[in-house]
Amino acid sequence: MFNPEWDLLERAVNLIEGKKGGRPVLLDLRETSIPTSYFLVAEGDNPIHVRAIAEELLEKMPLEPLHVEGLAEGRWVLLDYGDFVVHIFERDARLFYDLEGLWPDRVLDWKNRPLSRP
Repeated sequence: MFNPEWDLLERAVNLIEGKKGGRPVLLDLRETSIPTSYFLVAEGDNPIHVRAIAEELLEKMPLEPLHVEGLAEGRWVLLDYGDFVVHIFERDARLFYDLEGLWPDRVLDWKNRPLSRP
């Protein structure tokens, strides 16, 4: 079954990994009060790396985000695509904000294998 949302998430993960973004994690928020279906969380080594990852997504994703935050600073970049939100953190910022720790039961196990449709 074709799922454009899931295909876009898979593409975003591939772009992040292609830019050597670290530890991508997907949170399934569909059954929460959060007004999006998924958070895709990843990290860069420093602000320049975080911006490079975000710029790769902005350039190569087949749709424009509805909203972008933090690109100039590069500590935490948020790309809101509506059905999913991409969070790219500098490593220390990711540890501090710990989005995965807010919803540990929502982390999807897809590492080391292709994303499978939920």
